[in-house]
Amino acid sequence: MTDLLPFRIHFADPEIAPLDLDASAAENARQLAANRRGVPAGANRKVKINRETQNSEAAE
Repeated sequence: MTDLLPFRIHFADPEIAPLDLDASAAENARQLAANRRGVPAGANRKVKINRETQNSEAAE
């Protein structure tokens, strides 16, 4: 089983709030975020690993 990473997805439209979710890869996170927000996949402006969440989980 693939480990999930914490991602934060930012959208091109500033009216759409960023979304934090766990996924196995950036492309998976991009698709999942688009589905959850009901927007096309191209509406994602930035996909990045949420290192703050990743670091706090590693410290536990």
